[in-house]
Amino acid sequence: MPSFSLWLRRIFTDSHFFFALKVMLAMASLLLGGWWLDQVPVAVTLSLGAMAGALSEIDHRPGPRLVQLLAGLLCFFVAVTGVTALIDSPWLFGPVLVLATFCLILAGAWGQAAGKLGFGVLLVSIYAMQGHIDSPHFWYQPVWLTAGAAWYGLCSWLILLLMPYKPVHEQLAQCYFALSRYLLAKSRFFDSPNELHQGLRHQLAQVNIQLVNSLELTKQMLNRRLKGRQPDDELARLLELYLLVQSMHERAASSHYSYSQLNQALDQAEVLTGYQVLLAELGEACYRLGLAILTHKPYVPDKRIGWELSALKDQLDYSHLRRHYSSELMSPLRFLTRNMQHVYDTLLRAKELTAGAMPADSQRAELARPPSQPLGERLKALLNPNAILFRHGVRLSLCFALGYGLIATLELERGYWILLTSLFVCQPSFSATRQRLSERTLGTLAGIVASVPLLWLFPAVESQLFMLLLCAFIFFTQVRINYSWAVFFITLFVLLAFNLQGASLQEAARTPVLLPRLFDTLTGCALAFVAVWYIWPDWQRRHLPQLLAEAMRANAAYLAAITHQHDSRDNLAYRLARKQAHLADNKLAQAWQNIRVEPVSKHWLNLCFEIAYRNHALLSYLSTLGAHRDQGLSLPVALTGELNQRLCAAASALDSHTPLPPQLPLPVMAGDNEQEQDILARQLHNNMVLLVNDLYQLAKDV
Repeated sequence: MPSFSLWLRRIFTDSHFFFALKVMLAMASLLLGGWWLDQVPVAVTLSLGAMAGALSEIDHRPGPRLVQLLAGLLCFFVAVTGVTALIDSPWLFGPVLVLATFCLILAGAWGQAAGKLGFGVLLVSIYAMQGHIDSPHFWYQPVWLTAGAAWYGLCSWLILLLMPYKPVHEQLAQCYFALSRYLLAKSRFFDSPNELHQGLRHQLAQVNIQLVNSLELTKQMLNRRLKGRQPDDELARLLELYLLVQSMHERAASSHYSYSQLNQALDQAEVLTGYQVLLAELGEACYRLGLAILTHKPYVPDKRIGWELSALKDQLDYSHLRRHYSSELMSPLRFLTRNMQHVYDTLLRAKELTAGAMPADSQRAELARPPSQPLGERLKALLNPNAILFRHGVRLSLCFALGYGLIATLELERGYWILLTSLFVCQPSFSATRQRLSERTLGTLAGIVASVPLLWLFPAVESQLFMLLLCAFIFFTQVRINYSWAVFFITLFVLLAFNLQGASLQEAARTPVLLPRLFDTLTGCALAFVAVWYIWPDWQRRHLPQLLAEAMRANAAYLAAITHQHDSRDNLAYRLARKQAHLADNKLAQAWQNIRVEPVSKHWLNLCFEIAYRNHALLSYLSTLGAHRDQGLSLPVALTGELNQRLCAAASALDSHTPLPPQLPLPVMAGDNEQEQDILARQLHNNMVLLVNDLYQLAKDV
């Protein structure tokens, strides 16, 4: 068991806990000051502004973060002032609200910072609408809501000055945690019957989605800190640790032999158990490395992994002497063992980095950056009815139009909860909206029901201020991992906040005044559901041809990069091709996950599964080629050219919406060379040929 100090240090370095603690401390200072000065409504308004500022915050270096903070505060002030000036003129406020919502959603095309700022502006605007009736004068909400966001932004910026690389440590640790889960999930293939393998593949695909997303987020964080300057020692070590987890992911994703065939061909339980245990041990080691990065401690690898590797090699040789396994079985197993040895060696290299050693090659500090797109082309792509953001902007704008129409028609003074619910529930895809729909409804209902006894039992202002802080803290610890609980506590937070601002919710404990909040929630959820179902529904099957084309083209580029990269050094072009292949595979897997909850026929569900499964299998064999390219494992140039030509031809036909021409299946590779690398290369090529042939036929069905 870890010591109490280590446990406490881990708690404070956990990204969710620390973020929540940061928000709670900023709010606590505001609420304590307001209580001390007997200005509780002002303090609560400040805390609502701090909440909006925290939800729109984005990671960056201290300099650009300060610029983003000032720009965000200006947008907050303009938005709240506009709400205050126009809200009493419904005929003017309604159209402005709809147009502004559409523009703020489209701002997400300019990057994550603009997208989160647009969301924050919409959120603080709805807070201003809900609190307008309790505002004593015109400048009350523009000043205090903006000041609350400014106070939180200043506190967060000062913490960033003290610990500029803390977010990178947290996100990089998440990469190693995800890699640990991936290795553990893959180890289960060695000790499970074949009938359970499909469920294991589903679980592995889920974990791989998380891992690839974590790697991409880490790369974006590193790019923001590397932009325009040379990395210092700590940043160089973090970058090297990121490159190491990328390399280990390639080896973890590789497949040397069919697991179902392996369980049949290798009937030695000791060897299978050895591979299963060793993969689980490597996964545990990756977890401990992530924990060391998170807590800023040197990583200490487990020495027994080296002993287990040696024992596994001896057991494999002993079993081979007894049973005389074929070379087609022994060659992949020996390469698989070397693959695990390389992962262990990489962990030893990570040990040196966490202990303070510097990367040996400073040229590896280069990361790929997304190409800049001209403004005209970006606007043209954005104002396209087929663009996801354009459709999402239209849907959310219409939700707000219908919601505000109900508020104005029924004269609901506090009915802006409808807009707040629609903002959180309405997502770009149907599957995400459906998930948020149930979570939001249940969480809000539970929060409303819980607020009645709480307000009755704790009528004192001090008690409600404490509960307000507690709800905000728990919300930020749960918002990224358990949305239902997050909604429960944010419902309590907002109800308590508007009560302390002046809304008489204490009367709600005696009269059914809380029922309108439930009505508003159900109305907002219904509007969001109708919008994603009937207004340009973004069904995943519509994107399947494009996603398959991107995956085929990315796999072809990855294979070409492997062919031209013969040493163990991963240069920028190779890493970029590998990353694009994994991102494309990730999108296909995510599409399959989403399409399972959409109203589609079984044909589309099976088709998407077959495409995602075969593409991931193809990427696994490509990863094997890439992982062992420095050990003489390669394919003849002519064979890789045939595979690339078939993949690119299918991708081009899918992009141009033209029928795929009939082509003969690619031939398999024959040969009698008994060298280990030649045997494995032949097996990999033949497996890839079968998969490419299948994907070409599936592309015709799409």
